[in-house]
Amino acid sequence: MKRSLVIVFSVVLLLFLVACGGNKVDESTAEQYITKAETIINLLNESNYEEVYAMFSDEMKEGFPVVAMEELTPIIEGAGNFEKIDKASVEEEKGIYVTVNVAKYSHENRMYTISFNEDEEVVGLYIK
Repeated sequence: MKRSLVIVFSVVLLLFLVACGGNKVDESTAEQYITKAETIINLLNESNYEEVYAMFSDEMKEGFPVVAMEELTPIIEGAGNFEKIDKASVEEEKGIYVTVNVAKYSHENRMYTISFNEDEEVVGLYIK
């Protein structure tokens, strides 16, 4: 299971690195994907992994099952109580929309990088 988790994180990191050279999107598109990302962040904060999983693409479902997502709990809880999203941005590269969201918690901040395909399915999820 750790091997598949490493593979998923590697793919997400690759998408993130590709996205660093991505194109800015218009305001309405940015708002659309930021809203979707914030929904996912809220679900993760509530440990509602099944609902997040339902938003995954088939590849993500295969590589990052609900059981593996449960390993995110100590990472998220360790940051303290969720307060707000401080910053959010969206870039597009080859049909992948990459959102970067800085979430403020009572003890420390977390950066969520959530990638979506053109069908608005989650194709990447990374928490730092």
